[in-house]
Amino acid sequence: MFEEAIAHPLFPTHLWVHKLERDASAQLNQSILQTLERILPLPESGPTRQTRQSSQDLHLVPELAELVKVFRYATRGVLDAMQAKYEDFEITGCWANIGPPGSQHSMHSHANNFLSGVYYAKTSPGSDTISFRDPRDQRSIFQPQYKETNQFNVAVQNVAAEPGSLIIFPSWLKHSVPPNRSNEERVSVSFNAMFSNFATTISPPRWSGIPIKREGI
Repeated sequence: MFEEAIAHPLFPTHLWVHKLERDASAQLNQSILQTLERILPLPESGPTRQTRQSSQDLHLVPELAELVKVFRYATRGVLDAMQAKYEDFEITGCWANIGPPGSQHSMHSHANNFLSGVYYAKTSPGSDTISFRDPRDQRSIFQPQYKETNQFNVAVQNVAAEPGSLIIFPSWLKHSVPPNRSNEERVSVSFNAMFSNFATTISPPRWSGIPIKREGI
């Protein structure tokens, strides 16, 4: 009946998935794990199913300077791919997530930042995904039953992660961490990035009005 029928993915939400070279990531991951073991206190109680999170200033820890370098290099690449006009950007927060077996993290987003990312230093089968939710909230107004999920109806998308993976995404995009179904800890380091001098270089209106008279100036 139709000569052609094409589904166009209008306004897609992009994730940038980076994978470090195997040898480089192995050395970096070992350094991260050793540093976290040294600077983070052990749990005060016995076995727990809750994720432990460090303070949000790991980007200032000298031993993690190489990881921060990776974050900045990848973030700059994403901003350049987006053709963003900016002078510089800041890592506004950086923290470790240590998830024992059974732990998970509920759906959330990272307010007041432009990009966020998560680097995986340790994963195992059963603890190697991160979930992202479709940001179009209006889709919940009407949802028929589907025979099976596919790219046209899925509401939550799982993205694979392995040691050496760095995933960067818009900070507003809601995401969660599925339960750790392995027998080992899952260790990742997250960060947020925001434009430097945002208030003076990006926030001002982008249109020009009639210049006012500045007498005596």
